Amino acid sequence: MEFRRLRLAGFKSFVEPTDLLIEPGLTGVVGPNGCGKSNLLEALRWVMGEASPKSMRSGGMDDVIFAGTAARPAREFAHVTLSLAGSAGEELEVQRRIERGAGSDYRLNGRDTRQQDIRLLFADSATGAHSPAIVGQGRISAIIAAKPAERRQLLEEAAGIAGLAVRRREAEIRLRAAEANVARLDDVVKGLETQAASLKRQARSAERYRGLTDRIRHGEAALNFARWHAAVAACDKARTAALAADQLAAERTRAAATLVTAATNAAATLPALRTAEAEAAAAVQALRQRRALIEAEQQELARRDAALVTQLASLTRDSAREAALADDAASAQGRLAAEAAQLAARRAELAAQAPALAEAVRAAETAAQGAEAALSDAMAAHAAAAAAARAAADAAAAAQGRALRARQEAQGLADRLARLAPAPDLAPLQAAVAQAEADVAACETGVADAESARPPLEAARSEAAAAVAAARATLASLEAESSALARRLAADQGKGPRIADSLVAAAGYEAALAAALGEDMEAGPASSAQPRRFAGTPAADDPPLPAGVTPLAPHVQAPPELARRLAQLGVVDAPPSPELIAALRPGQRLVSRDGKLWRWDGLVDAGGRTDAAAARLRARRRAAELAAEQAAAADAVATATTRQRAAEAAASAAAQAERSARAARDAAARTLTEARGRLASAETAAARAAGEQASLASAAARAEAEAQRLTAEAETLRAAVPPADQVAELAAALNRARDAAERARQALARARSDQDVATRAAESATLRANLITQEQADWARRLEQSGSQRAELAARAEAAADDRAGIAARVKAIAADLASLADQTQAADSKRAAAADALGRAEAAVETANAQARAAESEVAEARELRATLRAEADHQDTARAEIERQTGERFQCSPPMLPGRFGFAPEPGDADALAIQLDGLTAERDRLGPVNLRANIELKELEEQAKLTVAEKAELDTAIARLRGSIGSLNREGRQRLAAAFQAVDGHFRTLFNDLFGGGEAQLALIESDDPLEAGLEIMAQPPGKKLQSLTLLSGGEQALTATALIFALFLANPAPICVLDEVDAPLDDANVERFCDLLDRMAAQTATRFLIVTHNAVTMSRMHRLFGVTMAEPGVSQLVSVDLQAAERLLAQSVSGA
Repeated sequence: MEFRRLRLAGFKSFVEPTDLLIEPGLTGVVGPNGCGKSNLLEALRWVMGEASPKSMRSGGMDDVIFAGTAARPAREFAHVTLSLAGSAGEELEVQRRIERGAGSDYRLNGRDTRQQDIRLLFADSATGAHSPAIVGQGRISAIIAAKPAERRQLLEEAAGIAGLAVRRREAEIRLRAAEANVARLDDVVKGLETQAASLKRQARSAERYRGLTDRIRHGEAALNFARWHAAVAACDKARTAALAADQLAAERTRAAATLVTAATNAAATLPALRTAEAEAAAAVQALRQRRALIEAEQQELARRDAALVTQLASLTRDSAREAALADDAASAQGRLAAEAAQLAARRAELAAQAPALAEAVRAAETAAQGAEAALSDAMAAHAAAAAAARAAADAAAAAQGRALRARQEAQGLADRLARLAPAPDLAPLQAAVAQAEADVAACETGVADAESARPPLEAARSEAAAAVAAARATLASLEAESSALARRLAADQGKGPRIADSLVAAAGYEAALAAALGEDMEAGPASSAQPRRFAGTPAADDPPLPAGVTPLAPHVQAPPELARRLAQLGVVDAPPSPELIAALRPGQRLVSRDGKLWRWDGLVDAGGRTDAAAARLRARRRAAELAAEQAAAADAVATATTRQRAAEAAASAAAQAERSARAARDAAARTLTEARGRLASAETAAARAAGEQASLASAAARAEAEAQRLTAEAETLRAAVPPADQVAELAAALNRARDAAERARQALARARSDQDVATRAAESATLRANLITQEQADWARRLEQSGSQRAELAARAEAAADDRAGIAARVKAIAADLASLADQTQAADSKRAAAADALGRAEAAVETANAQARAAESEVAEARELRATLRAEADHQDTARAEIERQTGERFQCSPPMLPGRFGFAPEPGDADALAIQLDGLTAERDRLGPVNLRANIELKELEEQAKLTVAEKAELDTAIARLRGSIGSLNREGRQRLAAAFQAVDGHFRTLFNDLFGGGEAQLALIESDDPLEAGLEIMAQPPGKKLQSLTLLSGGEQALTATALIFALFLANPAPICVLDEVDAPLDDANVERFCDLLDRMAAQTATRFLIVTHNAVTMSRMHRLFGVTMAEPGVSQLVSVDLQAAERLLAQSVSGA
């Protein structure tokens, strides 16, 4: 791959399209600090796939877009294009474009492509955004401070396995994802098995649920029919009561009408009396209002008189103040006239001095300019002579030092060649690798055996878990039924202790016991304080039951106080004959198991009235049975749980065995890896020894030839040093020019100061004269205003005296009017009192008549309210009947009378309460089933299909995992081989380059911390001339920088990249080392096809470049690029010299 051109547009400070030509040889980039040199190199890394904003010296990737300046707006996008030539010579163009807020995209020859593909393109050519051949600012320091494991990345880049590492990481990511998917699918299969078992149980529950739903529907029909029949009877009764209420309301309405007529006649006399009383009151009110107005006028006149007195006093004070102001104005006008005359004389004096001061300033400025020009000429002449002398002396000294170091280097290389160690023996290491491979194969067999033993145990664990779930479901069903029965029985606890709470009938005898006791079951036991209870009298001469009759007592558990009653009760399976009924003695009864009753006195009860009591007895018996069933179910749960724990322990043990087998396999694999690493290290060491011997022999010959060339160069440079007395003479002239310039500057400052003082004094006098003119006008205006104000005050005082005389006359007239109004008001009050008494007597009579009418109307309202209540009750009952008919139509699609025929029960309505209890029992039984999945059968089939697909998918993943593991192993083997070869090459180059840069000494690289090259760290050991062998971190700062530079170039030579970028790498080097650095660059440029970009501030480095690009900032924040081809310039100069 060959780099040819880098184009930037809108990238950082390069707002305009800029082309950087990357040509063969050494290309330098120079310019002041902060002008944008590093932006060029960052653009190169950015287009090669750099993804870290921090590496771009940015807070976010959008910051690489030109942000604008005071003169230029910000850009919304930026792009960088890199022109290349492929290995076959084909043209390639890589472009990266970023838009603010929208991210960046890549194009390869105009087609969109992925960032990963761009990175692999450069990685396969031993370059890229993080290539060791791209050395940015601080890279040398980073290598010095890096840990050995971090330095290994440099070796990987040199080995060209960056692409392999990327592919290996991708394969490992896919492997981990595939293994996670296999584990997930294992969990899914187990979950599907558990779901299948659950769905089978749900299917059985669904069948039972449907049967209970049919029975509940039959019970709801019977209950609706009973409630509809009761609603019809209640509706008829309410309508009869409403008709009686209508008649009562009519009678009370007629009586109330008579009383209302009498009250109306009495109220007809009130309007005339009210009118007379209102007229008398209006006359009194008019007289009082007139008196109030006159009194208010009297008060207003008194207030006005007081105000006029105050106004006269104020006018007298204002007249005196205006006279004093007139005197002050006359005095101020005289003072201002004197000050104006003084200011006029001062301004004339300052105007006469101004021309002389201006001429003095111009003369001083001319003298200062001449002195400054002479100083600049002297400084330029001295700097040029000193720089020429210093450069010539430095060049001569550097050449002499390079010659000495070249001879030392040649001797050191010869010594190292004699001390080389023999190659290591590889046979024991190869045998260890073969044994480790056999151990790995045996461990793989153990893992396969453990994996095959685990599935049966997992199946047993799933079966045990299903059994535990079934046992717990049974126990939960029994607990739910027990809770429902407890709630039903608790509803009767508020009625106090009853004998029924102590009765327990055998199964099937509940209805018989309820019919035999009837309402007596609600009586209290003997121990209670209930007003109705069994006292428990002893049996004296009670007759026995007729022959052949089975007693009920053996089938009932009852308290002692019921023993006498139970002894007189018999149970029959069929209706008894008349003879058997006649044989009954007083107090004896016969009952059937379905609740029919035959009493000794001939009473026959067909049953049905005690169904609710029988249901309570059955509930109490069932509660006792549930206690035993719950205990058995709890034991079953405990047993199933124990079996589940045993199955889980067995499955866990199998899983642990499988993990142990896998751990053993992994340990064997690690042992194999370590053995292969040791073998690879030994092979690397053997190859390195051979390569080092050849490298040292070649380096020794080159060093001797270089020493001879440098000795001749040093002699030539010493002859070119200029004499020292010429520089001293120029320094003395510079000091004289500096003193003259300083004296001229001081004279100019004094002249300008005198001129400024005079100018400010003239301006101050002019300003004060203007102010005096304004003050004189103000005082004249105030004197004129004072005269007119005093005349106005005298006129206002005369008007106030006239107003006081008028007020005194009006006060006397008001006193006469008030005396007359007092007599008129007293006569009007007497007339109004007589009219009010007559109106009061008439209103009392009307109120009495109204009270009687209201009482009658209240009785009418009560009668009407009773009628409305009864009608509402009738409507309510009718609405209830209609609602039952509507619900029946919606629920059963027929009217209530049709329910017996449709559902097959008797047309006589049963007890609604008993039917409700039966319906509650069925509903509770269905509710105990819990949530029922009616689609269980369908879901079970779908689940089985899903399980088949999951098993097939797991098999495919197992195959993919095997392939990925093989690929990763292959990539690791290739990476180790290439890394070992790269280490050998880099170490050889590093030894040679270290000797070249230091002029002698020794250095070597070592892999530490692991025998596997892919995991080992890279340590640098160096021995500068005259020192002992030690780690890089123990060297001095300059030695560390030079050693790190040798490592960078060694990495580069091991796998030359198409481009090498060096950003101020020569900054920490002294002049002698810079020369060695440049010589090394020349050799690498000649030996390889790499194109070098070098950012530098060093003049020596600049002079050794083949071409220079200068980065300038003509306007703030905007960089521009200019270029100079130094080789072309040298050729042009040579041609001009030869022509002359």
